[in-house]
Amino acid sequence: MKIVVTGSLGNISKPLTKELVQKGHAVTVISSKAEKRKEIEALGATAAIGSLEDADFLSATFTGSDAVYCMLPPFDFFNPKLDFMAEARKLANNYAKAIQSSGVKQVVHLSSVGAHVEKGNGAIDFHFMVEHILRELPSDVAITHIRPVAFQNNLYAFTDFVKGKGFLEGFIGKILTLQHYGLISLIKGNKKGIILSNYGAKDIIPWVSPKDIASAITEELVTPFVGRKVRYIASEELTCNEVAGILGTAVEKPYLKWVMTTDKQMLSALKGMGLPLNLAQSLVDMNASMHTAKLFEDYYKNKPTLGKVKMKDFAKEFATAYNQ
Repeated sequence: MKIVVTGSLGNISKPLTKELVQKGHAVTVISSKAEKRKEIEALGATAAIGSLEDADFLSATFTGSDAVYCMLPPFDFFNPKLDFMAEARKLANNYAKAIQSSGVKQVVHLSSVGAHVEKGNGAIDFHFMVEHILRELPSDVAITHIRPVAFQNNLYAFTDFVKGKGFLEGFIGKILTLQHYGLISLIKGNKKGIILSNYGAKDIIPWVSPKDIASAITEELVTPFVGRKVRYIASEELTCNEVAGILGTAVEKPYLKWVMTTDKQMLSALKGMGLPLNLAQSLVDMNASMHTAKLFEDYYKNKPTLGKVKMKDFAKEFATAYNQ
């Protein structure tokens, strides 16, 4: 099959590209960075350098493909001029135009847990809108909406704090890597070993590895289907304290604990980092929806078979990054 992958060589798109190429498919990877061309080609794929902002570029790249994988890139939430809802709407409309004009009939879209409701999940509310824009495409376009849960990789945001660096020093650079609902958290590198957030402790959170997401996307891309469907992806369900214990053991800090703070305290900390009030509030609201499990209500009604990559597997990678 001829398959187009967006997302450059990110946490999902890189293992996805590898898996598709290994299965013998002709893969084109879209990236906005020309310097990624050699790395993309080294994987056995074709590089298409251009911007998701350019609907004509997307249409030309999609043309002749059997299937496409569409995702929205991480937003620069520290940009005070950013209207991320408007940006998400624009990119979703670009995808819809490109899909329709190119004639591609099979689409896999990376959405998010929480996309079953229009409002109430803070910073990820835009996923509901994006899904509905794509669902307005003609009925002969088959679409799978992939809804992953909390990313294991988002835990990398904790690395600097485990090492004992300060809130601003460690966290501002890390928040930009958070792709879906980001772990707006604080680790104090002291003898108590604390992770602080306005969710955590005994809260049970479903976690997912990008590798398990990539495998699920591969299945959806190479299996012909009709209509529209939603597929949740999860690897393991753990309390936040269990996560802290696994990561703490991996970095030889077995005393690491995950402590709840209040929404008000979290909002104050984010504002202190310089985030615009509306963004800070949306992140706090997102975390609060994790604490109440509202974010996961539809996931629990449609629980998938859990993936292969567990938190203990991820903890080995976390420890490697921690020790570098």
